[in-house]
Parts: sequence; structure tokens; C-alpha cells
Amino acid sequence: MPPSQPAEAAFVTGGASGLGRAICERLAARGDLVVVADRDLAGAESTAAAIVAAGGSAEAVALDVSDADAVDRVVRAADAAHPLATVVNCAGIGRYTSVLDDDLSSFDLTFAINVRGSYQVLRTAAALMVPRGAGNVVNIASTSSFTASSSPMIAYDMSKAAVKMMTQAVARELGPTGIRVNGVAPGTMDTPLMRALTNDDGLDGLADSRIPLGRLGSTEEVAHAVAFLSSPEASYITGHVLVVDGGWLT
Repeated sequence: MPPSQPAEAAFVTGGASGLGRAICERLAARGDLVVVADRDLAGAESTAAAIVAAGGSAEAVALDVSDADAVDRVVRAADAAHPLATVVNCAGIGRYTSVLDDDLSSFDLTFAINVRGSYQVLRTAAALMVPRGAGNVVNIASTSSFTASSSPMIAYDMSKAAVKMMTQAVARELGPTGIRVNGVAPGTMDTPLMRALTNDDGLDGLADSRIPLGRLGSTEEVAHAVAFLSSPEASYITGHVLVVDGGWLT
């Protein structure tokens, strides 16, 4: 049971559903007050309500990370209410895109959310954390940060490679200030979204043929990795992107 007065506050983007929701629930379970941020306010409120119902502490805020002004305003307001110890960049999108596509709108949107949005959240949080000399950021990368997706997802693959490098570059810059920056790179997870994008037979075949552990990952398993990297147990880890993929990249 989390303490009645949370010792730490965490800000999680993309917390309305899927992996973001699992991360919010895991951080709340360890006692953090969690600010659930998502452009889907109703979904964020649902996550926050579930956390409170389970005995945790959470509140929901509306945020479109592609809106730089909104990011600056919302992150600063959250920090003013509850100084943020942990920030998790989980908001992101993935779409099938080919290098032969004529329309660049999906490419632009993917980078606006996955790269620029994550960077804006990170830089705003860093500006608040550095004067305190403490805090950490965890960026959600992907196995696509390391290797191209099996299906054409050019914009997504490029964006997640950028998130990996952002993590490492900012960690190097902010290390002397006491701020840690790490990433988690999930492999294919068993989520409703993934089931909608790929039929069940395709996912089962993928698990059998490509994943040494022989199964898809769960959002809870990835959330545990985020919780570890943002905990005192990881106090000497920064600039690391932890792969959680069942052995996919081996």
C-alpha cells in the first residue's frame, strides 16, 4: 500500500492507455504521486481514477506533446504543485510508412510527437530539475531504435533512433548536474493496439520465430523496467537504454 503522503512525484506522458497506463500504475504502486498526462483527457482521468481506487495518488492533465507552449505550461504547473522527481516520455505514435509515400504528413506528425514532443518535455523538466540537483527522465525508445522494423515503418524507426540518441546526448550533458536520463526499448508487446495492427496468427508466428523467449512481452514487464531506472537502485545508471524484448535483438 502506498504511503498516504507520497515522497516523490512523477509526470508520465501518454498515460491514458496501454504502456503509459501500466507505467502510471506501477509508479503509483511504489508510492509516487503520478501526474497522468495525455491528449485524451478522459483516458487520463480513467487511469488516475483507477490508481486512486487502488489506494494510490494521481491526477490527470490534458496535454498534446506536439504543442510546445502547452508542454511548457503543463509541466511547469505540475512541478509547481508537486516537485517532479521522475518524468517519463511515453507519448508516441507508430504508423506504417514507406520511403515511396508521396504524403509526408504522417512523417511530420510522427516526428512532432515522438521526437520534438519528447525533447520539449525533457528540456522543460530539466530546467526545473537542474537547480535542485536531482531528478531523472526515462524516455520510451524501441527495438526500432537499434534495427529497422519488419514492416515498413520508416518514420517510426527514424524517430525512435532519434529518441535513443537524445537520451544518450542529454545524459552526457546533464550528468554533472545530478540529473539522470535513461531509456527503455520495448520489443513487441501483447496489447490491443498491436492485435489491431497484426492478426493473432501473425503475432503468434512472430513470437515463435523471432523471440527467443517464445512469447510477446507485457506492458507490465516494461513498466517494471521504467520503475527500476527511475529508482534509487539505479542511481549510478545514466545514458543507458534498457532493452526489454525477450531476446529479439540477440
